[in-house]
Amino acid sequence: MITLENDTIQGQLDYRSNSKNYESCIFKGEQGRTEYYPNQILGFGYNNDKFFSAQRIKDSFVEVLVIGEISLYRSRGKYHIMKDTSFFDLESIIEKVEINGKIGTKENNRWRGITSYLISDCLSNSNSIVSKLSLDEKNLTRLIVKYNKCRGAEYTEYKISKPWTKFDIGVTLGLSKSEITTDGSGSFSYLDNSYNSIDPSIGVLIAISSPRITEKIALQGELHFLKSNYSSLVELKGSSTQFHDTFIDLTTLSIPLSLKYSFPEKKCGIYLQGGINYDHHLSSNTRLLSEQVSGNIVNTFPETTAFEVNDNQIGYWGGIGILKTYKKLKGSVTIRYFQMSALNKTNGLTANNNRISLNLILFKK
Repeated sequence: MITLENDTIQGQLDYRSNSKNYESCIFKGEQGRTEYYPNQILGFGYNNDKFFSAQRIKDSFVEVLVIGEISLYRSRGKYHIMKDTSFFDLESIIEKVEINGKIGTKENNRWRGITSYLISDCLSNSNSIVSKLSLDEKNLTRLIVKYNKCRGAEYTEYKISKPWTKFDIGVTLGLSKSEITTDGSGSFSYLDNSYNSIDPSIGVLIAISSPRITEKIALQGELHFLKSNYSSLVELKGSSTQFHDTFIDLTTLSIPLSLKYSFPEKKCGIYLQGGINYDHHLSSNTRLLSEQVSGNIVNTFPETTAFEVNDNQIGYWGGIGILKTYKKLKGSVTIRYFQMSALNKTNGLTANNNRISLNLILFKK
């Protein structure tokens, strides 16, 4: 933390979201926990990470992305460029326009002209460069660094130790409780209303994120292998008694895809996930064994197929997890719920399945 007297004080800062850091910082020093606002300090930052300054916008901190002959800043909903003593806002504005008596909208690209003008004294093809530029942190940061290098100027690029794109690869071990529910009526009265199976699973996953831009959001893809076994005995009484044994065996390759939202990590990080899931049944088998008892006479019927299973299913899922970082790895425990489309492809029957799973995930740090 940097005081108004330009003294640097070492201590602990709460690692919070940018939206909160624009307003204040929470500092833990020798005198305890204190919240500081932009009029009380010059700035604050995290080691090898973000830095925020209170010297550019009144009553607000701004994130400093690059400091040099041209500097780049980020605030709530805007980017800013500073050259010499001039400070410019870069923002895309949608304006209403009237054309032939009709009201329409167009994008105000004034920020492109400002940027092109500021870099034109070194980058001769500035108009061409800026015409292809997107108004985002990655493109702007690279441009400002390129300009400072062109000028031979000293510059500091914050968050440089963080990659633009990060891939986290992990393995997962899980335990799933699956349930199949059926209507169990009519010609399918031999089926139970509910089948349950508890089974282990094993899998791999990859999470893709951009720590330089946000540490909250990641895309995650997974591949799980599990085998499920269900069975039931249904007794139907009438003029005779019928006994029906049903067995359902599934070997499944499950592919969950999700958007992962992480809350700022302290001792443990909490995250939420949600997305779609695709199940491909590598093998499926349903068997029905029936016998009829009438008085002292027992009739046993040949084994038949209970119902036909769809090869593929699609559904949605959501979950919550806890992440803890160790020296060489990161460990996570998650609980998830899956709701899938119909399991059966036999007409006249509705067989739905869902599952809840507990997973242990290990990432290499």
